[in-house]
Formats: sequence, structure tokens, C-alpha cells
Amino acid sequence: MNAAARQDSNLMVWTEVLLLPIIGVALAAWLNDATPFTVSRYPWLWLIPLFLGLRHGLAAAAAASFSLAVASIASHRLGLAGEAPPLIHLVGGAFAALGAGQYSSRWRQQLGAALARTDYTEERLESLTRTFFITRLSHDRLEEALITQPATLRGAMEALRPLGAESPEGISPAGADALLQLLAHYCRFEAAALHLYHNGRLNDEAIAGLGPSMPLSRTDPLLAFALEDDQAAYRSVDELEDPAGDYRAVFPVVDAARERLGMLVVRDLPLLALTEENLTVATAMLQYFADESWAAAQSATLRQRAPDCPAEFAHELIKLQHLHDKSGVRSTLIALRARDPQAQTFLLEAIYEMRRGLDLYWRLPSGAGHPSMLILLPLAGPATARGFLERIAGLLRAKGLEGGLEAAGFTVAEIAVDHRPPSALLAACGIGQAS
Repeated sequence: MNAAARQDSNLMVWTEVLLLPIIGVALAAWLNDATPFTVSRYPWLWLIPLFLGLRHGLAAAAAASFSLAVASIASHRLGLAGEAPPLIHLVGGAFAALGAGQYSSRWRQQLGAALARTDYTEERLESLTRTFFITRLSHDRLEEALITQPATLRGAMEALRPLGAESPEGISPAGADALLQLLAHYCRFEAAALHLYHNGRLNDEAIAGLGPSMPLSRTDPLLAFALEDDQAAYRSVDELEDPAGDYRAVFPVVDAARERLGMLVVRDLPLLALTEENLTVATAMLQYFADESWAAAQSATLRQRAPDCPAEFAHELIKLQHLHDKSGVRSTLIALRARDPQAQTFLLEAIYEMRRGLDLYWRLPSGAGHPSMLILLPLAGPATARGFLERIAGLLRAKGLEGGLEAAGFTVAEIAVDHRPPSALLAACGIGQAS
């Protein structure tokens, strides 16, 4: 109800409250002008303020009582009524009307509070219903995403690790086909092809493909951009309706030494797969695969600086460091070193037994009774590293050791795999010297 309507309603109420008692007195005087107030032992006129008080509250009862008393006295003074209203009727009727008005006001307040609570409850219920509906839609979308893309980048790297080791000297047809199958599974590519470089020129024929085979479209603008800048290129969603080329995305396959190995062209993929996250996963997978042979040569140099470093550990550290430089994917090194010979070395074996699929462990030589271990956590940022250390703390509590690794006699260092070269990362862990 707007302000004008409320004003009109209030005007009608107060007109009713003030005029009805006057009309009642005038009607009583017209019907029996000699004894209008005592024609019956029951004071009928006081039912008017009584009912007005019940209808409109205490203020209306008081105004109506006052209006009736003034009208009754004025009618006698003006000669319209032969007698004055009895005082007992005035007092008793006023008390009755005011009591009814107080009762009405009280219950109107309680009714208003109850209506306010009901309105609030309805609003909350409506809000919760909308929230539940949105949550349900979000759950359905997440469920669909989990069904269509059930794996993570960590799982993709775990699948790529043995694949890259099978073809360290280059990309073989079998390795290329397996790579495309992994991309189809993890990134939902439906039609794609991998073209290799030969003598500095990109071959028109693909070494492996998904879907129907097609020759290389050299006029595609995405391919031209990727050839010029060696960067991934893809179309946004609003460009799919009227595409200017054959490809939806193009990914250069370039190793850490900037040597061009090949070009992955994607002709078709689901609309929901055309996201920055999904394409970043594809870029990281290709970079990880391309760095395999380069990292094998680099790991030999790194092991000259740290002869005790396992070949697999050095190889993976080099690839992860370059992956960070290329794609910003974070990894972490955890260094555990005993402070004294009395450190509980059996814990290192227990920690080794709780390793995950991609994690790599390096047990360093004891050296004067000071055992130590270096743990490489691929694709693990600070939060994941803290979760890993919490798992170790839980393991210690299960063995009755409170206080974590420090209480067990070890120092813990977290080193982020960042822009620093692998030798500098090992030096930060206290192993070898930085180059």
C-alpha cells in the first residue's frame, strides 16, 4: 500500500470514529427526545465506542468515547434531549470502551509481530529454495564434469611419465598415438592430429591422429599464429558460430631448448571443454612430454654436481622446473634432515611407505649418523605441501609421537620449485652448490 492509499484509509477511520458517536446520539434524541439516555437500563449508545475500540484500537476507543460524551452533553445543553446523560453511564461506558481498545491494540501488535515473522520465514524459505536450486544445478554440472573429465593434471602427468621414457630420443608413432589418446581422455579432444617437424619444416601428413585424417590446413589463422610465436592459440566461444578456419585450438610442441618438435592441431572438442583450465592442462601435458629427451641430457649434468642424486629424481626435477617456467605449474621440495644421531630414523621408512604415485623420494647418505631425505612433490603448491606434512604428523601421532617431526629430531624445509635452476634448488636444500 502506497502513502496516498494509507492516508485515505486513515482519514476514513478517523471520520468513522468521530462521526458515528454523534450520529448515534442524534438518532437516540430523534427517537425519544425526553429520555434518550435512560430509555433503557442498558446504555446502548456506549456499544458504539466499544465496537470502534475493538475494530481500530485504544486511540480510536478514546476518541469515540470523548466524541460520544461531548455529543451527549451538547445535546442536553442545546435542548435536543430532555435529560443529561447519567455520570455512571459516562464513566462506565468510557472504561468499557478503553478496555476493549487496549485489548484490540495488544492483539493487533501480537498479530503484526506474527505476520512479520511469517513474512521473514517465507522470505528465508524462498531464499533457501533458490539457493538449493542453484546448488542442485551446480552439483549436476560438477557431476557432469566429473563424468566427462574424471582425471586431474596430476593423474595426466603420472600417465605421461612412462610414455615419455619409452621414446627419449624423439616422438615415435606409437608415442604420438598414446599421447593423443591421453589428450582425448584428459582434455576431451575429439578430432586432432600431431604433425612433426622435419628439417625445420612442418610435415603436411600427421604422425598420429584422432578422428578422420585430414591434411594440414596451412591457411588457418590459428596455425599461422602458433608458427610465428610458438604459443598455443584457440578460439573463444563467441567465435565458434562463424569460424574463420578449420581448427579450434593449436598447440606447439617445443622442448626446453626451444627446439620445435611438432604441432598439435585440434579440429573438434566439446563446447564445455573449451575452457582456459582445460587448455592449460593440454599445454602442460604437451610441455611435459616434449621435455623428456631434453631433460635426460640435462639430468646427466645435474648428477655431476650431485652424484648421489637418483637419475629419476634429477630427471623429474628438471622437467618440473621448466614446466613452472613455461606454464606456471607449481611443485615443492620437502627436505627432512636429522638434527642429531639419536633421531628416530625408522620414521623415514614409514614416510617412504606413504608415498603417492608421482612423488619421488631421495634417501641421502647417512653421513656421521645424520640421515636425511628429500621429497619431490610434483604439481603441489604450498597448501598441498602443508597437507602432506599434516599426513606425516598424523602418522607420528598414530605411532605415539606428539609434536610432529621436530619433536622426533628432524628439521623440515619447504622449497618451492620456481625460476631457479635445479642445481640452485638442490643447494637450497643443502645439497651440492648452486651453479
